[in-house]
Amino acid sequence: MKKYISWAIAALLWLFALCSPVQQTAVLAASNTAPVPELSVGGYACILSNSAYFYAETDEKSGLFLLPETYFVKIVEVGEPYTKIEYLYDDTQVKKLTGYAKSEQLTAVDFVPKRPYYYCLFNVHYRLDGSIAGDTFLDEITVTCTYYGDYTVGSKTYCYVLQGEEFGYVPKPADLTVEKSTEYADNYTPPSTTPTPDESSNQTQPAQIAILIALCLLVPILAALILKPPRRPPYEPEL
Repeated sequence: MKKYISWAIAALLWLFALCSPVQQTAVLAASNTAPVPELSVGGYACILSNSAYFYAETDEKSGLFLLPETYFVKIVEVGEPYTKIEYLYDDTQVKKLTGYAKSEQLTAVDFVPKRPYYYCLFNVHYRLDGSIAGDTFLDEITVTCTYYGDYTVGSKTYCYVLQGEEFGYVPKPADLTVEKSTEYADNYTPPSTTPTPDESSNQTQPAQIAILIALCLLVPILAALILKPPRRPPYEPEL
């Protein structure tokens, strides 16, 4: 009998612990934890660092430009310490580049971005020396470049660009700024559903009160049953 009573008390205490704010917060936190995607061939990875280079080869010295932060690359082949990637695509004024990035600087995603790459055209103006007098339209030539990324040398910043069929560097225009993408943040930072300590306390208080009342009512009864002396037999035992 005492054994079953002890089990009943233990069950009530376990229910009380389960309804505590700490326990409920831990359960909610576990339910909100999503698996971290891994780099996979054909998938995309986000650039969350402002120092992630696009490399022509698996060599630290072959960096061509800094990949625009908050945008994406497509995974061609996963490796260590470099992963083979694609950046941009083939079109009239843009060409797809295949190269490498450091695997540790790639954050895998499990969705296909609507706008994975930063596509930007800008004009570069060149003034000509020795122009023919009167022919002012030859004093300046304007060429359109496709932006790929920045490359810094000392205090000067250049852009790696495509102009016509050739890649190269031009000084970065003062008014050229890369707008941030919000796709990664929109997909991986949903509103928090974990209650604050005050909310958690308010939510669990009724349950705790109910269990406490049950304990207050049952403990004296159970204690009385445990401490109750055994009933005397209806007859005197023979000696």
